[in-house]
Amino acid sequence: MTAGSDWQHKQAIRARIEQQRRSLTRAWVDTTSSEIIARLENLPPFRAARVVHTSVAWRNEVNNHQLIKDLLTGRRVVVPVVDLASHTLAHSLISGFEDLRPGAFGILEPTPEKMHPVSLAQIDVILVPGVAFDLSGNRIGYGGGYYDDFLRQAKVLKIALCYHFQIVESIPTRVEDERVDILITEKGVHEFR
Repeated sequence: MTAGSDWQHKQAIRARIEQQRRSLTRAWVDTTSSEIIARLENLPPFRAARVVHTSVAWRNEVNNHQLIKDLLTGRRVVVPVVDLASHTLAHSLISGFEDLRPGAFGILEPTPEKMHPVSLAQIDVILVPGVAFDLSGNRIGYGGGYYDDFLRQAKVLKIALCYHFQIVESIPTRVEDERVDILITEKGVHEFR
């Protein structure tokens, strides 16, 4: 495939999976998310992590809101903050879920007065968002490239949570695309390390 056709293929996958996610019921999302998060919580490297970086679920992603609240009772939680001006992610510790408000793109993030920047060296594990994944650990994000830059810099375990229907046969990749190490769905755990 050429670069142009790769881009079109990714766009088609993104549109198809996002359409499927939009059609999900809240009950299905909550039940299936609980199954996925139970698998995550049984994963030894996740249990050992003291500082967890996680995006905050939106648009019918695997619902991790309760997971974040639970983590805050004994671990440190870092969330991404989109900086539209520099087209980068900042990273902030949060002390409570109530610190979060809709930010860039409507995703929950800390308000400026609640920002507590953290260095990437402090993070033990990253829960990576994405629209689609394949069984080589490749991912399709939302198209902004924010996470690829961040994941390239962060030399820690990268775990993605997704529904089984978000797994596709293959994803065209470029050299700048970053893979995940572990993919967890309601049907199983896939490791690529």
